[in-house]
Amino acid sequence: MALKLSLRQRNRLQAMQLVQTTAVAMFETEGFEPTTIEAIAEACGVSPSTIYRHFGTKERTVLWDERDSIIDDELRRRLGNQTAVDAFRDAAIAALATRDDRALFLRRLKLTYTEPAIWAAAAQQDRIDRTELAAGIASSERRETTTLGDDCTAAVCLATLDIALDHWQQADAAIELADLIMRAFSAAAALE
Repeated sequence: MALKLSLRQRNRLQAMQLVQTTAVAMFETEGFEPTTIEAIAEACGVSPSTIYRHFGTKERTVLWDERDSIIDDELRRRLGNQTAVDAFRDAAIAALATRDDRALFLRRLKLTYTEPAIWAAAAQQDRIDRTELAAGIASSERRETTTLGDDCTAAVCLATLDIALDHWQQADAAIELADLIMRAFSAAAALE
């Protein structure tokens, strides 16, 4: 289901995609640390303030994913009908396994898993995501506060997805991502 975007939203999305693609290429060729936001901005023909406004940090130029909202929407749709783990797994597969920017996604993951600054930013984001996912689980069960179980479920879901993505990027995308996510969640379920 494609969302209808206004002209302004389309222009913003295209600008963010251009910045991300350019930043990733520059990080790969020149290195993450030496590459500045100013250099990325110059290469894209935008101002550094535009990049900071859209991404906030240099690390976010790699971590930003336009498909994050798809995971959120899929998860909300599924939480009432599936267990939290199954809903998260299926939402991740729906959003990530059928990407049309697969090559760029792989390059972004490789940078994330090899550059300490990007990895640290991803870990910080993971903690925020865990809190939001736990709150979503509680809300789907009509509870206002999260439980220890909600927090643990959210942590397991995110860690399992992280492991699947890491294996996928290590294999240079030679494995079907949907299959790998399914296998990772099956392995996690077998730990019970």
